[in-house]
Amino acid sequence: MTAILEDRGIALITGGCGAMGLCCARSLGQSHDLLLMDTRSELLAAARHQLFEEGYTVCDTISGDIRDPETHATLAAALAKGPPLRVIVHTAGISTFHGDWQMIIDVNHLGTMRLLESVEPFLSKGSAAVVIASNAGHMLPPDAERDALIDSISAERLPDLRASIDELRTQFPSFAVNSIGYMLSKRAVIRTCESRAAEWAKRGARINSVSPGVIWTPMARGEIDRGNNTVQKVLAATPAGRYGTVMDIANAVGFLVSSGASFITGTDLRVDGGVSPSLGVRH
Repeated sequence: MTAILEDRGIALITGGCGAMGLCCARSLGQSHDLLLMDTRSELLAAARHQLFEEGYTVCDTISGDIRDPETHATLAAALAKGPPLRVIVHTAGISTFHGDWQMIIDVNHLGTMRLLESVEPFLSKGSAAVVIASNAGHMLPPDAERDALIDSISAERLPDLRASIDELRTQFPSFAVNSIGYMLSKRAVIRTCESRAAEWAKRGARINSVSPGVIWTPMARGEIDRGNNTVQKVLAATPAGRYGTVMDIANAVGFLVSSGASFITGTDLRVDGGVSPSLGVRH
């Protein structure tokens, strides 16, 4: 099962050890050879073994931090070996309890941009990417100046972003600094996918994002265990009346990377049980 089948192509899954990443891997592994990325080397090895036992082909694994240039160099070397890169599913990211607001921006937003820059030389006709954002990216009111800031964020402009976060806290005092940083990081992810769609189309490739609501994963449970009232309020307001599951996300991803979605690119699909309009989000 370790042989690479030339006609299947590669499906790159970041966050490949996580519940969402593994579910997407099992779904896409039926038609693609898998390349898994994650920071946790031991869990990555265990995931590769488990997938092998289940009959999937994992052609390679990459252990590394998405912020580290060496990780992206390793990824480029792996992709250069072929076969063609057909699917990218970027599930890697951190939540509000994994670090401060700067780290959240660095991993979720800038890490996503670095990943897309790394895979873009390997895109070809039919390649499709889905980046996992969050419905949290829709929760703040649109603001052109703030959007321009997060679109062009750099180390030098972090003080400006912190000032914007502090301003938002005066409007939404129930939100902690890290929560606002998370919302901004996911809004930035959505906007990144939108802005890259035209350039990807020139290569015959597509890119979309998916914004989950409250999904039953260790990350969401960790937020609840640490007393994140926002997560609990969002769950209580979800019209579907339940947590989402990783299969809900994998099904959405599977559709967006399929030929059935060949005219869909540069868009964000909310998979949140209808909670965004229930909370007053309008577009």
